[in-house]
Amino acid sequence: MLGASGFVGGGLWTYLTHRHDVVGTFATRPVAGLVRVDLRDERRLAELVADGFDLVVHAAGLVPLEAAEADPELAHRLNVRPVEVLLDAVRGTAAKLVLLSSDNVFDGTRHQYTEEDRRRPVNVYGRTKVAAEDLLLAEGGHLVVRIPLVFGRGPWSNSFLARLAGPTTTARTDLVCAPVYLPSLGPALARLWDRTGVVHYGGSDVVTRFELMSGVQQALDLPTRVVATSGQEAGAGCRRPPRLVLRSTRHPLLGPALGPALAHLAGLPRT
Repeated sequence: MLGASGFVGGGLWTYLTHRHDVVGTFATRPVAGLVRVDLRDERRLAELVADGFDLVVHAAGLVPLEAAEADPELAHRLNVRPVEVLLDAVRGTAAKLVLLSSDNVFDGTRHQYTEEDRRRPVNVYGRTKVAAEDLLLAEGGHLVVRIPLVFGRGPWSNSFLARLAGPTTTARTDLVCAPVYLPSLGPALARLWDRTGVVHYGGSDVVTRFELMSGVQQALDLPTRVVATSGQEAGAGCRRPPRLVLRSTRHPLLGPALGPALAHLAGLPRT
């Protein structure tokens, strides 16, 4: 599994490693038991995935939207080019690629999005995800799993909770999503990875970013004040689709409702 040291990848690793024989990777954050692989080291990447795996889960890349917007070339090198390398490495083998993609492939103008809806990315990150998807889908036999904003506590990386680390946390009231609770992602992926093409996995509840961040702050009693803001006030470094609600026509799975998810999160050990 590529990107096992990250927030989403770490959550997947935690679930999958207890049920399957998994080789996970890190790039810059050393984690015991994981193998170091830089996505830009194409030879090393190809050698690793060509080593007889049944499934290659790709959860690595450049994720922050602002970082991708600031450096489109780096975003392409980390989000698109590795997919080409992976496809070349597994071609002719029994290995299947599962690419974690994003709701940012859409423009956010529809009430909700299913797998059949047209992609219209409005930022660099979304465009790199579209390009990566196209590579995988053109090959056939592989799977793209689009996910929304993921929240929770990761085993190693806590990039989500880091947003609530300061004395104040700004959260937009004009961005709407159906967020997924991290522990639900591994079980869902295991139920979906026998499919090919594209599938969506979204959360049950549709909320604003302000509602989500306020809920997390209250559930964990964090010493930060969540302040409502809008796009114009936030001065965002890149365009963000205003409404991203993922729904599927291919399966009935949804992530847990926000209330039970926050109750579970509040009961986890704090490291």
